[in-house]
Amino acid sequence: MLLCGASLLPLSAQEQDPAPELAGVAERFVQAYNEKNLPNILALYTEDAEMIDEIDGLAASGKDAIQSIFESSFSKYPDRRIALEVIDVRQVAPTVVIEEGITRFSGEVPNEEGDAIAYSAVLVKDAEKGWLIASSREIASTAAIVDPLEGLYPLEGDWILQGDQMQMDLSLALSDSGRFLVGSAFTSTPDAGGMLTEIRIGYDPSLKQIRWWTFDDLGGFGQGTWQAIENGWLVRSNGVTSDGETTTAIQRLTFEEADTIVWDSTDRFLNGVAQPDLQLRLVRRPPAPAFSFVGPGVESSDEPAATEAPEAAPAETPAAPAEPSPSSNAPKP
Repeated sequence: MLLCGASLLPLSAQEQDPAPELAGVAERFVQAYNEKNLPNILALYTEDAEMIDEIDGLAASGKDAIQSIFESSFSKYPDRRIALEVIDVRQVAPTVVIEEGITRFSGEVPNEEGDAIAYSAVLVKDAEKGWLIASSREIASTAAIVDPLEGLYPLEGDWILQGDQMQMDLSLALSDSGRFLVGSAFTSTPDAGGMLTEIRIGYDPSLKQIRWWTFDDLGGFGQGTWQAIENGWLVRSNGVTSDGETTTAIQRLTFEEADTIVWDSTDRFLNGVAQPDLQLRLVRRPPAPAFSFVGPGVESSDEPAATEAPEAAPAETPAAPAEPSPSSNAPKP
């Protein structure tokens, strides 16, 4: 579940295609925002909705807190307008969808992201009110890099996580071809025991995006896309467990200096049922200490032993075999 998430439900498992209704939600949000109509905006959220703005460092939980954020924004930037470009919609349960796209701004744009910001939202379907926004997140992204794997190189190496409920050993290295980052993760918990997962991360030229594929030794598998964000990666994953259960998750890998990764896993669903968020901290495993072995009877020295070139024997006399040195029978390291 940590390394993969859930495939989409087949249309036959859904009550109906949610796309038209979701498009209507997006249109009503854009109209209400551009008209600065707070009651109409708040009507699109659940009572306990959450909002996170990574660009401005804001977070809100509940309609009252969300209202305060919109009031402050409208007061500071009354001429700012938006448009939404929906890129992907994943239905993880009959009444739960994850929507991802781009918010495009015009007028005043008071942040370093320019006029377009990536967003992710979870919408749930209310029996009376229809689709409502349960959570939304504006994502701080970075510009594209020339080498598509460049941002992955800090992940190379051996990483460990030790906690009360989980232990993980993660190893990643560049493949011989230089086209992939490959490795494995061994996770163990008191309840589930151990599981080994094979990992391959590479660039998909058809999507022009980093992707990964995972296969665990129980028969489960997953895949997902990677998006560069500030000081790390945002990973959207889906997959299937060995029991046939679908999983989905959004994971954020943030580098803290060179030897620590904070791994946040959110929007986690198992067969359409929401799972609690996780935050893990991986640290780079220190290299094994160097050592040397010196045979018995030979004193250790920091300086390499000096050797003299053997004198050549006279041509007419065969050279006598050299006597073994005191350390010739010592085992080699």
